Amino acid sequence: MLTVACVLKSGGIYDATWVARLRDGVTRHLAQPHRFVCLSDVEVPCERIPLEHDWPGWWSKLELFKLRGPVLFFDLDTAIVGDLTDVARVADHHATVVLQDFYRLGAGIGSGVMSWNDLDLCRGLYDRFAADPVGWMKRIGGRGDQGFLEDAGYAQHYGRWQHLLPGQIVSYKVHCRGGQSPATGQWTEPGIPGDARVVCLHGYPKFVDMPDGDAVRVAWERAA
Repeated sequence: MLTVACVLKSGGIYDATWVARLRDGVTRHLAQPHRFVCLSDVEVPCERIPLEHDWPGWWSKLELFKLRGPVLFFDLDTAIVGDLTDVARVADHHATVVLQDFYRLGAGIGSGVMSWNDLDLCRGLYDRFAADPVGWMKRIGGRGDQGFLEDAGYAQHYGRWQHLLPGQIVSYKVHCRGGQSPATGQWTEPGIPGDARVVCLHGYPKFVDMPDGDAVRVAWERAA
């Protein structure tokens, strides 16, 4: 069975409400049987897997790679806006898939939506980081967990969501906010693209910073 996972580390801007919104969005749009879990050090409104380490902030996401696949992961600042059938199919059948960075279109990756079936590769990621977490944090710095995924030596094995499912996983800032795209320079109208299934925020604004009638904010709030 597919495991859909998220991570909530206490001390940041997120709380259990964000877990509930993501859980409900997944429930609304994923028909196939699945298990929804949250790795966390606080109580959450779903099955909780306790965080084993006290790795700060985004570094806690690297505990995900202990989970046996198929696993589909979403960051908490993600809006589920359409049918996840194709996304789940990719998660079920591809070894490891990450985002192509929405700005660094050549080589960069993003970790806001990931999936994996390759336990050896992913356990290798976890073991490498766990063997020297302080060293990795110092070397990677503000590039965070996705910087580790780029530098840990496995990047050539990752598939990219945007290549496998063109148009289905999009960026709020690049594809939904309207105006001139900071990535492509093209002008777009505000709104959710017709093929989109998942909208990633990757930074600010967050949902609560958007205007009340913003289509992405409305979709996120509707999940409650």
